[in-house]
Amino acid sequence: MQINITTRHLKLTDSIDAYVRKKIAKYDKLYVGNNLWVHAILSVEKNRQITEIIFHAGKLLFRAKEQSEDLYSSIDLAIDKLEKQLKKQKEISKNHRKNNLEIIKDKRRNIEQVFSYDTMEDSRTKISEIKRFDLKPVSIEDAIDEMDNLGYRVYMFKDALSDKIEVLYRNDSGSIVLLEPNEM
Repeated sequence: MQINITTRHLKLTDSIDAYVRKKIAKYDKLYVGNNLWVHAILSVEKNRQITEIIFHAGKLLFRAKEQSEDLYSSIDLAIDKLEKQLKKQKEISKNHRKNNLEIIKDKRRNIEQVFSYDTMEDSRTKISEIKRFDLKPVSIEDAIDEMDNLGYRVYMFKDALSDKIEVLYRNDSGSIVLLEPNEM
């Protein structure tokens, strides 16, 4: 985690720097990733000590700003406010992920009730796995890029222009083949 500290009308001492870094470092465990950084702004206006902390975790942004008579207490107050925001977001993500897993499990249960793999006798025609995904309209160029990025030999997508479901596959020579359904 990258931590930047900026001061306004205040000299940044080693003890203040160490205190802020120590307080912020414990939140490194909540959000893991390369795109994690914090900007702490410490300022003095008249007799008010103001602390603003901006926490970037990927696409998420959290901001806490507090003021008090004492710089250390304003840092503590801002950290407490930030901690509440981070924990709330983690709880929301956790609940969202849990709900999605339950929906997926329900869909799998319904399919297994309708279709059984054990009824197929020939191992060549036996389905070993079912993959489900959402089809969003994309251009053919974007579908090819996505297929290459994912390293797939076969890729199904919905064409943005024709609004048809189409399939791309890479044959043995390495060229890409597009399968389009005919309207009957």
